[in-house]
Amino acid sequence: MAAPSVQEVLPPYLDSTSEPPPLFDGTTRLYTNYQCPYAQRVWITRNYKGLQDEIKLVPIDLKNRPAWYKEKVYPTNKVPALEHNGKIIGESLDLIKYVDENFKGPSLLPDDPAKLKFAEELIAYSDTFLKNMYSSFKGDTVKQAGAEFDYLETALHKFDDGPFFLGQFSRVDVAYAPFVERFQIFLQEVWKYDITSGRPKLAAWIEGLQDKIKLVAINLQDRPAWYKEKLYPDNKVPSLEHNGKVIGESLDLIKYIDTSFEGPDLLPDDPAKQTFSEEMIAYLDTVQKNVYTSLKGDPVKEAGGEFDYLETSLEKFDDGPFFLGQFSWVDAAYVPFIERFHIFLQEVFNYDITLGRPNLAAYLEEMNKIDAYKQTKCDPKFLVQYYKTRFMGSS
Repeated sequence: MAAPSVQEVLPPYLDSTSEPPPLFDGTTRLYTNYQCPYAQRVWITRNYKGLQDEIKLVPIDLKNRPAWYKEKVYPTNKVPALEHNGKIIGESLDLIKYVDENFKGPSLLPDDPAKLKFAEELIAYSDTFLKNMYSSFKGDTVKQAGAEFDYLETALHKFDDGPFFLGQFSRVDVAYAPFVERFQIFLQEVWKYDITSGRPKLAAWIEGLQDKIKLVAINLQDRPAWYKEKLYPDNKVPSLEHNGKVIGESLDLIKYIDTSFEGPDLLPDDPAKQTFSEEMIAYLDTVQKNVYTSLKGDPVKEAGGEFDYLETSLEKFDDGPFFLGQFSWVDAAYVPFIERFHIFLQEVFNYDITLGRPNLAAYLEEMNKIDAYKQTKCDPKFLVQYYKTRFMGSS
């Protein structure tokens, strides 16, 4: 499954007036173009594996290319190209494989020999697919292009354990998706030809490439009546509408989403870590209760024991900065509350929960490197005011 979603600020294009980056300085760079489908293949691979920090984007203006790109970086003067370990690698299909095999992150190939063989066939056919599609624009587009989309529809019937070509998202999807996206838009707009009509697998594949879960924000201070009446009688958030049912309770939802959707597993296979995970999850309510109660008394004295508990827990495994070493259900369960306690106690009581707790300090530092978490962080000013009103009776 994909690494957590990242919203990054895209760097501007470099053109003929731009200076080159400090080439071959140890930084891994993906020379790309945001509109190029070939470059998008490698961009998708990078993002899926969560390599936004490891592989820096260097967008090249293809209509006004800098001379140094051909002279010093990539003599073929095309994108994509990858600068890594003192060398330059090109060709999008080669780069999908290279990035997948040489960097951390979820693998884009399954272990199943039948799927591996089919992946080779589909990737080998991708050039033929593109050639035939582009040729179709000069002839009977609907007829000629239709055969190619029929090929994809048939290919998507091969495995039934997911909506993608190999069941789960793979290099094959990366190779085809940027082009199918463009063909779908162009054919619909120019020829009024819906490539998904009569092709349910292709329609499901395209849907599967989109975000799996859409956010619906509920104003808790002015809740819509329909939310309780028609959706979730408990009238609380979060809740998840999926497969015709609604599921609630945040801890249950962490498990449900992790086990029901594709993406990196949030629970390790190690039995010792699984046992400790259960203990930590079970104790979460106690941490919350004790810290919230302390806000009405002496938080520094009363809440300190809970943060000492977290500090000790973070010493349990030494193969990473998180509670189970690697990011897991436990971190997803605890961090929203640790974040809020950290902000509020520092602001109101001048109490730094990380002082004298190096593991907790390192934990928060590492959490703040995860974009999926940073995107969900609360507004400190709103939090302080809300907690003051709710727990201290002040405004």
